[in-house]
Amino acid sequence: KQWYQRRVAITAGGDQMKVKRLKHTKRVLAFYKQNFSFKEPFQILVDGTFCFAALRGKIDLLDQIKKYFNSDIKIITTHCALRELYQLGPAMSGSHKILKKFPRHKCGHENAALEAAECFKVMIGEGNTNHYIIATQDEGTQQYLRSIPGVPVMYISGSTLYLESPSYQKRKKYRLRLCVDTTA
Repeated sequence: KQWYQRRVAITAGGDQMKVKRLKHTKRVLAFYKQNFSFKEPFQILVDGTFCFAALRGKIDLLDQIKKYFNSDIKIITTHCALRELYQLGPAMSGSHKILKKFPRHKCGHENAALEAAECFKVMIGEGNTNHYIIATQDEGTQQYLRSIPGVPVMYISGSTLYLESPSYQKRKKYRLRLCVDTTA
């Protein structure tokens, strides 16, 4: 009877999380810490699509993300993301209320707002110098971010948070950095 029981680990908050997912998260964060100089508190940049998925999945974002990362985090958003949700009207009012709870990071587009995806692309730039973890459900944005080394992508599937494993581009940069370090 024990073979079918799920293995769980107790996190710092006292809650249970599957061991496999906990190890995956630790491994991915260790990769970004070691190779791209990510430091705590992790800055998680959230857009409206992520909040909408959290609302649909009945997820308390702040609480669940803290449990998922099991470390210090800072959840932030931008004026562009808020403005985009506001312009979508009453259908997105719940997501707008959730997003409004988080501190706003100055993106430089306060006067001429961009779409949230474009705003995030501008904030990331070439190399993600501010070490953001991007939380989005927008598949186009996810595809773009996968091609940039040093940008972790987070999304929701059902009612579960996921931090993507490093893409081929990111692992390739890691190998190059490793080769440079051994020859020096």
